Amino acid sequence: MIPPLCFITDAHAPHDVIAQALAAARGGAGWVQLRDKTLPDADFAALARRLMAELAPLGAQLVINDRVEVARETGAPGLHIGQGDGDPTAIRRRIGPGVVLGLSIEAEAQLAAVPEGVDYLGVGPVHATGSKPDAAPPIGIAGFAAIAARSPLPCLAIGGLTARDAAAIKAAGGAGLAVISAISRAGDMAGAARSLLTAWRDA
Repeated sequence: MIPPLCFITDAHAPHDVIAQALAAARGGAGWVQLRDKTLPDADFAALARRLMAELAPLGAQLVINDRVEVARETGAPGLHIGQGDGDPTAIRRRIGPGVVLGLSIEAEAQLAAVPEGVDYLGVGPVHATGSKPDAAPPIGIAGFAAIAARSPLPCLAIGGLTARDAAAIKAAGGAGLAVISAISRAGDMAGAARSLLTAWRDA
């Protein structure tokens, strides 16, 4: 089951990653994706283990971004990979059947190469975003809707999303919202997560 709200950690936000993750979980985020492009694997794995322990009582699960071996080593329940992170079929074999596997999709043409073994898609960026400097061009709500309509997999929307986007993404066939700055840069991070979930549920 894909939760309607996934929070992706922000290594450059004012609050540290653990504070971000716990606040998002307290606000109702069902998944917290740990993302840091520069942290050494050993430190990343240690952080992942701590977060898994602290998120579990809050009802949230940890998803590892990109790092296949860290996901295997820590026993994380989820892994999310991008288009340049390797062959999803080979990665599925590495992590085994019990780990949720997500794949980023930036354009409709990439759907043809999604293999069996992927559980959900992260689709976007919907809007322009400053959280990912190397992000692909925005696809808009219409672009998201076109991908969601063609894919049999649940699609999480990502890219510059706020609570104002919840109704449009839901109407476009989205399974939920994946956000970074809408929570990590908020004055009240738990409150921001609650607002996103409320907007989704009311849509």
